[in-house]
Amino acid sequence: MNDKVLLRWLNWFYTLEMGQIDLYVNQAKQSNDDYIKHVLLKIAEIELNHARMFKDIIIRLGSKPLKIDSLLSYITGLLPGKLTPLFGTVNFFYYNYVIETMAIYDYKNLIKKIEPDSVLHCDLLDILTNNLVEEDIHRSWFKDRRESLQRIKKKQKK
Repeated sequence: MNDKVLLRWLNWFYTLEMGQIDLYVNQAKQSNDDYIKHVLLKIAEIELNHARMFKDIIIRLGSKPLKIDSLLSYITGLLPGKLTPLFGTVNFFYYNYVIETMAIYDYKNLIKKIEPDSVLHCDLLDILTNNLVEEDIHRSWFKDRRESLQRIKKKQKK
């Protein structure tokens, strides 16, 4: 993969991660549950680390994150982060699960395309694999919490 194509992918992931940060921080601000708030902030911290790693690689390739990425992360993160809690915890957990699932799909696609023929590409492959694992853990947590809340609601209706 040439550097131009790789930069497009890296900018996409940078945008994705920045959007996730905005999403989780804003959901945490609106949460009345201290545990959920803490988990969301912890996940946002992990996503921030992902974004920093992508930014570093973009810079190593002689570029910088695109300005449009700020607007896209606002649209995909900040706005849903403020709106999704209004639809209930079960639903915002589902939204987060979908976002994490999309991230996992994209990570797997890029990992397949990386040819570890340079130190940079080897470093990137390690970063992508690590991030993929963390995204999968986040997705599993959102899925588990959503299913737990649904079971509790079903029991309360009986």
